[in-house]
Parts: sequence; structure tokens; C-alpha cells
Amino acid sequence: MVPQWHNFDITTGINGMYQANRNLDGTDFPIPDYHLADGGAYLYGKYKYHSFTASGGIRYDVRHLSIPDNHQFKFLENTYTGASSSLGLTWQASSSLTVRASTASGYRSPNITEIASNGLDPGAHIIYLGNRDFVPELSWQQDLGIDDKTRDWDLSLSLFNNHIRHYIYLAQPADPAGNPVVDAQGNKTFQYQQSAAHLYGVEAYTSVHPESLKHLSFTSTLAIVYGVNDAEKFTHTGIRGEYLPFIPPLRWTGNFEWMLSPHATINTGWEYNAPQHRYPALYNTETPTLSYTLIHAGMNTNIRLSKTLTIRWLVQIENLLNAAYQSNLSRLKYFEYYTQSPNGHLGIYNMGRSLNTRITVPF
Repeated sequence: MVPQWHNFDITTGINGMYQANRNLDGTDFPIPDYHLADGGAYLYGKYKYHSFTASGGIRYDVRHLSIPDNHQFKFLENTYTGASSSLGLTWQASSSLTVRASTASGYRSPNITEIASNGLDPGAHIIYLGNRDFVPELSWQQDLGIDDKTRDWDLSLSLFNNHIRHYIYLAQPADPAGNPVVDAQGNKTFQYQQSAAHLYGVEAYTSVHPESLKHLSFTSTLAIVYGVNDAEKFTHTGIRGEYLPFIPPLRWTGNFEWMLSPHATINTGWEYNAPQHRYPALYNTETPTLSYTLIHAGMNTNIRLSKTLTIRWLVQIENLLNAAYQSNLSRLKYFEYYTQSPNGHLGIYNMGRSLNTRITVPF
């Protein structure tokens, strides 16, 4: 942190990381042995004038990747560099209301999986293929938000719009006949691709905690995101390639909490996920996903065992109604070798009802 100067707060710094991977005894090697080194430097500043606060920063990153000849992987050595920046403005419109806007450019180097994958992932029964010619992702994002905080509630609404060049995503390649590539054992093949992309959406947050009802509180979140592949060949093609893979549907959560005493609370709430009909069906990369609602409930309390020892006991039940559901973000949804199922459910489903408990003992 640089000392404050004329209402400017300035922070600068550097960071780095070194990583090495070595495959030992095994039969499947989805990624190679490699050495990876990251380094970055940044400068961030903030300036306050009356009810306005401006902030901005710049950052420069370098990544060096080295892959020796090993197993089915060929030698590769590459260096990736890129700069990112941000600029934001916040207006304190009143004692409770804040309006904020920002724009930022982003940079992300491809990771080892995206570059060098070349083999079967036994846990997913998928053959992943990387691309050694990938370049870093570059993004340009705009955000607009409003916050209102009072004694009785906290409200927040945010909009975002993000254009990405060289966006990296997974897709199934096809054979010359136009069929998805599947090996003799039924393992699907997925290959990392790059394309221009557009991500946009809205996020909302509500927390109600009435001053007159201090024992009761309610929180809720809502998130919507859309992802579009901007490659010209996919324009207006819908599920035949226009929609990006692994984009979550509308998600709405809520939680009520009651304080029974200063030492005990109970809670209950829900998580609703809307159906996902914006998915890439090209070559069966994804399939539609049904909506589902999960209910949870729990309690936590302090138990005094002696004058000097008080433990905390928490019990939480997830998926209380034992709903059968699949998340469109789970690859296990497609983990299925058989074309028919006796119960009509294909793939692996997410976890059913679960009871979790935790005891915390201070010392």
C-alpha cells in the first residue's frame, strides 16, 4: 500500500506461482507432465470526492508452460502474456442508496487441460482433447448496479454484459458422416474450441431483517445468465450451435432464519433451478434439463458443558424432499453406457436427501 496522497489510495504489488505435475504409475494419463510458472504485477488506485468514488487499475501477467515428451504427449513450450484493466465509478446518492458503474478488460491464459488434454478421463468416461494452438481469452465487460441498505433491509441489483474473444469451451467433434465421435467402448469425445462469445445477465440480492423483529431474517438471491457463441456460422441457429455449453439456468434461492434464543437458531429455505432450454444440441453435446426445487432445513445451537467450555452443534438436511434431479452443469448427467434404463432415468443423478452434522469445540 502506497501512502495516501491528495485523496488518492494507491496499491501496487506482484505475485507469482510455480507448479509441476508428474504422472506416476497408472494406466490413463489425461494430462501430461508439465512445468508452469506464473507472474504478475498490478497497480490499483481509488479517489474520493464528496459523494463520488472513482477506482481503477491495471495488471500485466506472464505465464510460461513447458511440456516434455511423455506418454502420448509431445514436447511443447510456450509463453503467454496479457494486460487487463478496470475503471469504476460509485455515487453515494443518499445515506442508503448507492449507484455504481464500471468497465473492465480481462485476460486469461489457457490452462493445461485446455491446451494439452489427450486421453480418457475414467471418472467421466470422456476422452478430452486439447488444442496446442490456443491463445489467451480477452474480454471487455460492463457492469451497472444499485444498492439500498437500511436498518430493515439490504437490496442489490446488478447487470453485466461481457464480450469475449477466443472464448474456450467444450464441444463434441463429428465424424465425416456428421455423427458424434464415440470409441468402441462407448466413450464420448470432447474437444476444446475457441470462438468469440457474449455473456450477459442480471443478479439480485435481498436481505430483510426488520428492526422490530430481530429474531427473524430472510435472504434471497436471483441469478440469470445467457451465453451466446458469436461465431458467424452459428448465428440464429439456436440449439444447433448458437448457445454456449454449461450455462446455468435461472436460479432462485431463499432462506428464512429464526433466532429461538441468543444461543439457538433454526432455518429453512429453497433452491429453484429453472429448465434449461438454451443448450448446444449439436452432435449431442448437451441435452435439455428439467427444472427442480430443493428444500433444506437445519438448526444450530450452543451447548454449555462447563463454565469454561461451550460447544456449537449444527444439523442441516439438504434436499429434504429427496427430489430426483440432474444439474445441467454436471458431466455425470451423461455418464451412461446403456441406451435403455429400467426406471427411465439415464445418467447419474445428483445427491438425494442428506443429513449433515457438525460439532465445533473451541480450544
